[in-house]
Amino acid sequence: MKILLVTESWDMSTGPYESLYPYYRQILLNLGHEVEVVDNKKNYLPIGGQTMWDYSPFFHRLRWPRWNNYIVNHRLRQIALNYQPDLILLTKCENISSETIAWLKQHTHAVIFNWNHDNPFWADNTSLDLLRSISLYDGFGIWAKFLFPVLYSLGCRRVEYLPMFFNTERFKLDEEISGDDWAQFKCDIAFVGNGSPERAEMLRHLVGFDLAIWGNWKLLEKDDPLLSKIRGFQLGGQNYAKVMRCCKIAINVLNTHNRFGSNTRTFEAAGLGALLLTEYTQEQAEDLFKEDEEIICYRSPEDLQQKVCYYLAHPEKAEQIARAGQVRTLREHTLEHRLKRIVDITEMIHKV
Repeated sequence: MKILLVTESWDMSTGPYESLYPYYRQILLNLGHEVEVVDNKKNYLPIGGQTMWDYSPFFHRLRWPRWNNYIVNHRLRQIALNYQPDLILLTKCENISSETIAWLKQHTHAVIFNWNHDNPFWADNTSLDLLRSISLYDGFGIWAKFLFPVLYSLGCRRVEYLPMFFNTERFKLDEEISGDDWAQFKCDIAFVGNGSPERAEMLRHLVGFDLAIWGNWKLLEKDDPLLSKIRGFQLGGQNYAKVMRCCKIAINVLNTHNRFGSNTRTFEAAGLGALLLTEYTQEQAEDLFKEDEEIICYRSPEDLQQKVCYYLAHPEKAEQIARAGQVRTLREHTLEHRLKRIVDITEMIHKV
Protein backbone atom coordinates (compact mmCIF):
# COMPACT_ATOMS: atom_id res chain seq x y z
CA MET A 1 0.00 0.00 0.00
CA LYS A 2 1.20 3.52 -0.80
CA ILE A 3 0.86 5.75 2.24
CA LEU A 4 1.27 9.51 2.44
CA LEU A 5 2.01 10.39 6.06
CA VAL A 6 1.29 13.97 7.12
CA THR A 7 2.88 14.62 10.50
CA GLU A 8 5.38 16.65 12.48
CA SER A 9 8.85 15.34 11.68
CA TRP A 10 11.25 17.26 13.90
CA ASP A 11 13.45 15.65 16.53
CA MET A 12 14.65 16.88 19.91
CA SER A 13 17.22 19.18 18.30
CA THR A 14 14.74 21.11 16.17
CA GLY A 15 11.51 21.10 18.11
CA PRO A 16 9.94 21.34 21.56
CA TYR A 17 9.55 17.59 22.01
CA GLU A 18 10.45 14.27 20.46
CA SER A 19 8.63 13.51 17.21
CA LEU A 20 6.90 10.19 16.65
CA TYR A 21 7.44 10.53 12.89
CA PRO A 22 10.49 8.22 12.55
CA TYR A 23 8.61 5.46 14.38
CA TYR A 24 5.44 5.79 12.30
CA ARG A 25 7.46 5.66 9.12
CA GLN A 26 9.70 2.78 10.17
CA ILE A 27 6.85 0.60 11.40
CA LEU A 28 4.85 1.18 8.21
CA LEU A 29 7.93 0.26 6.18
CA ASN A 30 8.43 -2.85 8.33
CA LEU A 31 4.84 -3.82 7.54
CA GLY A 32 5.70 -3.75 3.83
CA HIS A 33 4.19 -0.42 2.77
CA GLU A 34 5.60 2.45 0.74
CA VAL A 35 5.74 5.72 2.68
CA GLU A 36 6.04 9.33 1.57
CA VAL A 37 6.06 12.12 4.17
CA VAL A 38 4.83 15.71 4.35
CA ASP A 39 5.93 17.69 7.41
CA ASN A 40 2.96 19.86 8.34
CA LYS A 41 4.96 21.90 10.87
CA LYS A 42 8.06 22.59 8.83
CA ASN A 43 9.10 26.24 8.66
CA TYR A 44 9.46 27.16 5.00
CA LEU A 45 9.93 30.82 5.95
CA PRO A 46 13.09 30.46 8.04
CA ILE A 47 12.93 33.88 9.68
CA GLY A 48 11.67 33.21 13.19
CA GLY A 49 12.90 29.68 13.88
CA GLN A 50 13.48 26.17 12.64
CA THR A 51 9.90 25.00 13.16
CA MET A 52 6.56 26.77 13.25
CA TRP A 53 6.63 26.41 17.04
CA ASP A 54 9.59 28.78 17.18
CA TYR A 55 7.79 31.87 15.90
CA SER A 56 7.91 34.79 18.31
CA PRO A 57 4.77 36.87 19.07
CA PHE A 58 6.14 39.49 16.67
CA PHE A 59 6.00 37.07 13.74
CA HIS A 60 2.56 35.88 14.78
CA ARG A 61 1.35 39.47 14.55
CA LEU A 62 2.74 39.58 11.01
CA ARG A 63 0.72 36.44 10.19
CA TRP A 64 3.94 34.59 9.43
CA PRO A 65 2.50 31.20 10.46
CA ARG A 66 -0.52 31.74 8.20
CA TRP A 67 1.74 32.29 5.20
CA ASN A 68 3.74 29.21 6.13
CA ASN A 69 0.52 27.16 6.42
CA TYR A 70 -0.36 28.19 2.89
CA ILE A 71 2.94 26.69 1.69
CA VAL A 72 2.38 23.49 3.72
CA ASN A 73 -1.10 23.00 2.25
CA HIS A 74 0.16 23.68 -1.27
CA ARG A 75 3.00 21.15 -0.90
CA LEU A 76 0.61 18.52 0.45
CA ARG A 77 -1.63 18.91 -2.59
CA GLN A 78 1.25 18.68 -5.05
CA ILE A 79 2.92 15.69 -3.41
CA ALA A 80 -0.40 13.82 -3.12
CA LEU A 81 -1.20 14.53 -6.77
CA ASN A 82 2.15 13.17 -7.94
CA TYR A 83 2.33 10.25 -5.49
CA GLN A 84 -1.32 9.08 -5.74
CA PRO A 85 -1.36 7.20 -2.42
CA ASP A 86 -3.86 4.59 -1.28
CA LEU A 87 -3.95 6.17 2.21
CA ILE A 88 -3.35 9.72 3.36
CA LEU A 89 -2.78 9.47 7.11
CA LEU A 90 -2.82 12.77 9.00
CA THR A 91 -1.85 12.92 12.67
CA LYS A 92 -3.98 15.72 14.09
CA CYS A 93 -2.76 18.33 11.51
CA GLU A 94 -4.83 21.25 12.74
CA ASN A 95 -3.19 23.51 10.13
CA ILE A 96 -4.39 21.50 7.12
CA SER A 97 -7.42 23.30 5.73
CA SER A 98 -10.80 21.82 4.91
CA GLU A 99 -10.30 23.15 1.37
CA THR A 100 -7.18 21.01 1.07
CA ILE A 101 -8.98 17.90 2.37
CA ALA A 102 -11.79 18.47 -0.15
CA TRP A 103 -9.22 18.96 -2.92
CA LEU A 104 -7.46 15.71 -1.98
CA LYS A 105 -10.75 13.83 -2.19
CA GLN A 106 -11.33 15.17 -5.69
CA HIS A 107 -7.84 14.61 -7.08
CA THR A 108 -6.73 11.32 -5.49
CA HIS A 109 -8.30 7.92 -4.91
CA ALA A 110 -6.89 7.78 -1.36
CA VAL A 111 -8.68 7.00 1.86
CA ILE A 112 -8.13 10.10 3.99
CA PHE A 113 -7.78 9.29 7.69
CA ASN A 114 -7.07 11.58 10.64
CA TRP A 115 -5.62 10.05 13.79
CA ASN A 116 -6.01 12.73 16.45
CA HIS A 117 -4.05 12.24 19.68
CA ASP A 118 -5.67 15.28 21.34
CA ASN A 119 -9.19 16.45 22.08
CA PRO A 120 -10.33 18.24 18.90
CA PHE A 121 -12.89 20.20 20.94
CA TRP A 122 -10.40 21.50 23.52
CA ALA A 123 -9.39 25.07 22.66
CA ASP A 124 -5.63 24.54 23.04
CA ASN A 125 -5.63 21.44 20.84
CA THR A 126 -7.67 22.37 17.81
CA SER A 127 -8.43 24.90 15.06
CA LEU A 128 -11.33 25.93 12.88
CA ASP A 129 -9.58 24.19 9.96
CA LEU A 130 -9.64 20.89 11.84
CA LEU A 131 -13.26 21.23 12.96
CA ARG A 132 -14.42 22.13 9.46
CA SER A 133 -12.66 19.05 8.05
CA ILE A 134 -14.21 16.44 10.35
CA SER A 135 -17.10 15.63 8.02
CA LEU A 136 -14.74 15.24 5.06
CA TYR A 137 -12.51 12.51 6.44
CA ASP A 138 -13.19 8.90 5.48
CA GLY A 139 -12.14 7.92 8.98
CA PHE A 140 -11.30 9.71 12.22
CA GLY A 141 -9.29 7.96 14.92
CA ILE A 142 -9.78 9.19 18.48
CA TRP A 143 -8.43 8.06 21.85
CA ALA A 144 -11.65 8.23 23.92
CA LYS A 145 -15.13 6.84 23.40
CA PHE A 146 -16.90 9.80 25.03
CA LEU A 147 -15.94 11.87 21.95
CA PHE A 148 -17.74 9.55 19.51
CA PRO A 149 -21.23 11.16 19.71
CA VAL A 150 -20.06 14.70 19.02
CA LEU A 151 -17.84 13.56 16.13
CA TYR A 152 -20.75 11.74 14.55
CA SER A 153 -23.01 14.75 15.15
CA LEU A 154 -20.60 16.84 13.08
CA GLY A 155 -20.95 14.47 10.14
CA CYS A 156 -17.93 12.22 10.67
CA ARG A 157 -18.31 9.18 8.40
CA ARG A 158 -16.46 6.68 10.55
CA VAL A 159 -15.05 7.08 14.06
CA GLU A 160 -12.46 4.55 15.18
CA TYR A 161 -11.31 3.93 18.75
CA LEU A 162 -7.54 4.39 18.62
CA PRO A 163 -6.10 5.13 22.06
CA MET A 164 -2.45 5.97 22.56
CA PHE A 165 0.09 3.16 22.65
CA PHE A 166 3.40 1.73 23.75
CA ASN A 167 6.22 2.34 21.30
CA THR A 168 8.46 -0.73 21.19
CA GLU A 169 10.82 1.05 18.80
CA ARG A 170 11.41 3.92 21.22
CA PHE A 171 11.78 1.91 24.44
CA LYS A 172 14.22 -0.99 24.62
CA LEU A 173 13.02 -3.49 27.20
CA ASP A 174 16.26 -5.46 27.32
CA GLU A 175 18.51 -2.54 28.29
CA GLU A 176 20.48 -3.14 31.48
CA ILE A 177 19.90 -0.89 34.51
CA SER A 178 23.29 0.12 35.92
CA GLY A 179 24.16 0.90 39.52
CA ASP A 180 24.33 4.60 38.63
CA ASP A 181 20.86 4.37 37.12
CA TRP A 182 19.47 2.86 40.31
CA ALA A 183 21.07 5.59 42.38
CA GLN A 184 19.61 8.30 40.15
CA PHE A 185 16.12 6.96 39.48
CA LYS A 186 15.19 4.56 42.29
CA CYS A 187 12.06 5.55 44.22
CA ASP A 188 8.93 3.98 45.65
CA ILE A 189 6.53 6.17 43.63
CA ALA A 190 7.24 7.97 40.38
CA PHE A 191 5.37 10.57 38.36
CA VAL A 192 6.83 11.73 35.04
CA GLY A 193 4.91 14.58 33.46
CA ASN A 194 4.32 18.31 33.53
CA GLY A 195 2.51 20.00 36.36
CA SER A 196 -1.09 21.17 36.47
CA PRO A 197 -3.27 22.30 39.37
CA GLU A 198 -5.19 19.00 39.28
CA ARG A 199 -2.04 16.92 39.31
CA ALA A 200 -0.48 18.99 42.08
CA GLU A 201 -3.57 18.64 44.25
CA MET A 202 -3.56 14.84 43.89
CA LEU A 203 0.17 14.33 44.32
CA ARG A 204 0.29 16.43 47.49
CA HIS A 205 -1.43 13.50 49.18
CA LEU A 206 1.75 11.46 48.57
CA VAL A 207 4.38 13.82 50.01
CA GLY A 208 4.76 11.55 53.02
CA PHE A 209 6.04 8.74 50.77
CA ASP A 210 9.22 8.27 48.75
CA LEU A 211 7.76 10.18 45.78
CA ALA A 212 9.89 11.37 42.84
CA ILE A 213 8.63 13.75 40.15
CA TRP A 214 10.16 14.68 36.81
CA GLY A 215 8.68 17.40 34.62
CA ASN A 216 7.97 21.10 34.27
CA TRP A 217 6.44 22.19 37.59
CA LYS A 218 7.02 25.95 37.49
CA LEU A 219 3.46 26.49 38.69
CA LEU A 220 4.41 25.50 42.25
CA GLU A 221 4.76 28.21 44.87
CA LYS A 222 7.98 28.46 46.89
CA ASP A 223 6.40 26.91 49.97
CA ASP A 224 4.67 24.01 48.17
CA PRO A 225 5.61 20.65 49.77
CA LEU A 226 5.83 19.07 46.31
CA LEU A 227 8.95 21.10 45.51
CA SER A 228 11.06 18.75 47.60
CA LYS A 229 9.89 15.86 45.43
CA ILE A 230 11.01 17.33 42.07
CA ARG A 231 14.03 15.41 40.80
CA GLY A 232 14.40 17.02 37.40
CA PHE A 233 12.86 18.26 34.19
CA GLN A 234 10.98 16.16 31.63
CA LEU A 235 12.82 12.97 30.67
CA GLY A 236 13.69 11.63 27.23
CA GLY A 237 12.90 8.12 26.08
CA GLN A 238 15.56 5.96 27.71
CA ASN A 239 15.70 7.88 31.00
CA TYR A 240 11.92 7.73 31.18
CA ALA A 241 12.19 3.97 30.74
CA LYS A 242 14.77 3.75 33.53
CA VAL A 243 12.46 5.57 35.95
CA MET A 244 9.59 3.21 35.15
CA ARG A 245 11.83 0.20 35.68
CA CYS A 246 13.38 1.52 38.89
CA CYS A 247 10.21 2.65 40.68
CA LYS A 248 7.82 0.42 42.59
CA ILE A 249 4.64 2.27 41.57
CA ALA A 250 4.02 4.58 38.60
CA ILE A 251 1.30 7.17 39.23
CA ASN A 252 -0.95 8.51 36.48
CA VAL A 253 -3.07 11.62 37.02
CA LEU A 254 -5.12 12.49 33.94
CA ASN A 255 -5.38 16.06 32.70
CA THR A 256 -8.78 17.72 32.35
CA HIS A 257 -9.10 17.17 28.60
CA ASN A 258 -8.58 13.40 28.86
CA ARG A 259 -10.23 12.87 32.24
CA PHE A 260 -12.67 10.23 30.92
CA GLY A 261 -10.26 8.20 28.79
CA SER A 262 -6.58 7.36 28.95
CA ASN A 263 -3.27 8.96 28.03
CA THR A 264 0.17 8.00 26.77
CA ARG A 265 1.38 7.34 30.32
CA THR A 266 -1.26 4.60 30.66
CA PHE A 267 0.52 2.47 28.07
CA GLU A 268 4.13 3.54 28.60
CA ALA A 269 4.15 2.80 32.32
CA ALA A 270 2.45 -0.56 31.87
CA GLY A 271 4.55 -1.43 28.82
CA LEU A 272 7.77 -0.76 30.69
CA GLY A 273 6.77 -3.15 33.45
CA ALA A 274 5.83 -0.68 36.19
CA LEU A 275 2.83 -1.17 38.44
CA LEU A 276 0.43 1.41 37.01
CA LEU A 277 -1.72 3.16 39.62
CA THR A 278 -3.98 5.41 37.58
CA GLU A 279 -6.98 7.62 38.08
CA TYR A 280 -10.09 5.51 37.41
CA THR A 281 -11.81 5.65 34.05
CA GLN A 282 -14.02 2.94 32.63
CA GLU A 283 -11.91 2.72 29.50
CA GLN A 284 -8.68 2.06 31.40
CA ALA A 285 -10.27 -0.31 33.93
CA GLU A 286 -12.48 -2.34 31.56
CA ASP A 287 -11.80 -1.72 27.87
CA LEU A 288 -8.00 -1.48 27.80
CA PHE A 289 -6.95 -3.40 30.91
CA LYS A 290 -8.48 -5.44 33.72
CA GLU A 291 -8.58 -3.51 36.97
CA ASP A 292 -6.84 -5.23 39.91
CA GLU A 293 -5.37 -7.82 37.55
CA GLU A 294 -3.33 -5.75 35.06
CA ILE A 295 -3.50 -2.20 36.46
CA ILE A 296 -4.70 -0.55 39.67
CA CYS A 297 -7.13 2.40 39.73
CA TYR A 298 -7.86 4.96 42.44
CA ARG A 299 -11.08 6.93 42.83
CA SER A 300 -10.15 9.55 45.43
CA PRO A 301 -7.08 10.94 47.22
CA GLU A 302 -7.82 8.66 50.18
CA ASP A 303 -8.09 5.65 47.88
CA LEU A 304 -4.78 6.63 46.27
CA GLN A 305 -3.03 6.71 49.65
CA GLN A 306 -4.52 3.39 50.75
CA LYS A 307 -3.51 1.59 47.55
CA VAL A 308 0.01 3.00 47.67
CA CYS A 309 0.37 1.69 51.23
CA TYR A 310 -1.07 -1.71 50.31
CA TYR A 311 1.11 -2.38 47.26
CA LEU A 312 4.28 -1.10 48.89
CA ALA A 313 3.59 -3.61 51.65
CA HIS A 314 2.79 -6.42 49.18
CA PRO A 315 5.57 -6.34 46.56
CA GLU A 316 4.84 -9.83 45.19
CA LYS A 317 1.24 -8.88 44.41
CA ALA A 318 2.44 -5.61 42.86
CA GLU A 319 4.94 -7.44 40.66
CA GLN A 320 2.30 -9.95 39.52
CA ILE A 321 -0.08 -7.18 38.39
CA ALA A 322 2.72 -5.19 36.77
CA ARG A 323 3.85 -8.23 34.78
CA ALA A 324 0.28 -8.92 33.60
CA GLY A 325 -0.14 -5.28 32.56
CA GLN A 326 3.03 -5.42 30.52
CA VAL A 327 1.93 -8.62 28.77
CA ARG A 328 -1.44 -7.06 27.88
CA THR A 329 0.25 -3.91 26.57
CA LEU A 330 2.67 -5.77 24.33
CA ARG A 331 -0.11 -8.04 23.07
CA GLU A 332 -2.68 -5.36 22.19
CA HIS A 333 -1.49 -1.79 22.71
CA THR A 334 1.64 -1.05 20.69
CA LEU A 335 2.07 1.53 17.94
CA GLU A 336 2.27 -1.33 15.46
CA HIS A 337 -1.19 -2.55 16.55
CA ARG A 338 -2.67 0.92 16.00
CA LEU A 339 -1.11 1.38 12.56
CA LYS A 340 -2.18 -2.10 11.48
CA ARG A 341 -5.73 -1.20 12.44
CA ILE A 342 -5.64 1.95 10.30
CA VAL A 343 -4.32 -0.06 7.34
CA ASP A 344 -7.09 -2.66 7.85
CA ILE A 345 -9.72 0.10 7.88
CA THR A 346 -8.26 1.55 4.69
CA GLU A 347 -8.49 -1.81 2.94
CA MET A 348 -12.10 -2.25 4.05
CA ILE A 349 -13.08 1.21 2.79
CA HIS A 350 -11.41 0.56 -0.59
CA LYS A 351 -13.42 -2.66 -0.96
CA VAL A 352 -16.76 -0.90 -0.45
